[in-house]
Amino acid sequence: MADFEIGDVVGCKKFGPMDHDFQGVVEKVYNNSVMVSINDFDPADKSGVNELNGRAVVRQSEAKMIKAVPREEKDDDEADEKKGSKKTAKKTKKVAKKADKKS
Repeated sequence: MADFEIGDVVGCKKFGPMDHDFQGVVEKVYNNSVMVSINDFDPADKSGVNELNGRAVVRQSEAKMIKAVPREEKDDDEADEKKGSKKTAKKTKKVAKKADKKS
C-alpha cells in the first residue's frame, strides 16, 4: 500500500455512479482511505461526478499513485525534542505552583 499525502495525483477504480476509472488529487488522508477531488474523468461520468460533488472517498488499496508531491524527510530527533520540551514545560509549571503554595 502506497503512503499517500495531500496533493498526490491518484488513479481510482470505478464505483457507485461512476462507469469508468478516474483520476484526482488527494485532499485528505484517512487510516485506510483517501478523499480525492475528481479532476480527470470520462465525459459519460459527468452526472456521476456531479452527484458526488466532485469528490470521492476511495480505499487506499484501490488507489494507484500517478504523481507524488515532493516528500519532506521526517527527522526522529526533531520529534523527540518537541516531546521533551513539552514535558520540561509541564515540570516547570508544577515546580512554580509548589513554590507559590509554600509562600
